[in-house]
Amino acid sequence: MKTSTPPSPDALLAFDALARKGSFTAAAEDVGCAKSRISQLVKELERQLGTVLVLRNTRRVALTETGLRLAEHARQLREMLDKIGPDIEAAQGRIEGPLRISATASFAQYLLAPMLSELAASHPGLELELLAENRLQDPINDGLDFCIRSRNVHDDRLVAKPLGFVWEAPYASPDYLAKAAVLNSPDDLCRHRILLNSHHVYGREWRLEKDGELKSIHTRPTLVCDQYASLISGLVAGHGIALLPHYVARHYLESGHLVRVLPGWHGGCWPVYLVFPYRQPLPRKYETFIQHLTPRLRAVLEECPLYSGDQS
Repeated sequence: MKTSTPPSPDALLAFDALARKGSFTAAAEDVGCAKSRISQLVKELERQLGTVLVLRNTRRVALTETGLRLAEHARQLREMLDKIGPDIEAAQGRIEGPLRISATASFAQYLLAPMLSELAASHPGLELELLAENRLQDPINDGLDFCIRSRNVHDDRLVAKPLGFVWEAPYASPDYLAKAAVLNSPDDLCRHRILLNSHHVYGREWRLEKDGELKSIHTRPTLVCDQYASLISGLVAGHGIALLPHYVARHYLESGHLVRVLPGWHGGCWPVYLVFPYRQPLPRKYETFIQHLTPRLRAVLEECPLYSGDQS
């Protein structure tokens, strides 16, 4: 009795071989199985579809009218399956399609946005999406191709490529320093206005180090904010001192809007990683992204001066 269950792909491919080759023996050689297996699969098709598909004789098989109709469907299935391998291989080799990248807001603004714009200009087929997220993200669970993390990754599903270090130092504007109290050592910070990032790892305590000497300074900030860009607006306007990552401050040092204070004293220092799902082999667009981004980020995320000697 005929059922509504679709024929199996194996049975259809066996029938396609039989229709093309004209004999069970030749069909078995084409598919790479025993002649009895071809016969079994064709009988299953006939039983499932409730019709005779082939007329058998001692030399060749002849397809019935329904057999000819089924042969067309079987041919289309084989041709579709034949296209899968080359299509996937071609997709792996193309530098196009979506790439979703996540990083902290400051990384996105000060480093990644210009680098990704340059990549997009070189490869117009790429569809780049940059997400600014200060929370820790998982590339697999959050549907990301890449993310920038400031902590090491212990996950066999992920690859973590070291990029370098981020380190902090105190900065202020020349206008603020011209009017503010003397600032010769970290102990003098108690007489200054402090602008604080709310994500600071030690809360309202600044830990500054110089030549092995560590100072812990409890601050009473006049402004607390979770975005470096907002803190910098306050700094440039002459409203205080803030700890900034070196990659954020460098733009304002070059323009003269900010200067380094307490020379030689550094805040925290931590490693940074490019994290992405493990894949082997990597799609070409992944390789292109990594080759473009890694040397550019490493040029900025230099070795931490706390470990390599003062770079000020």
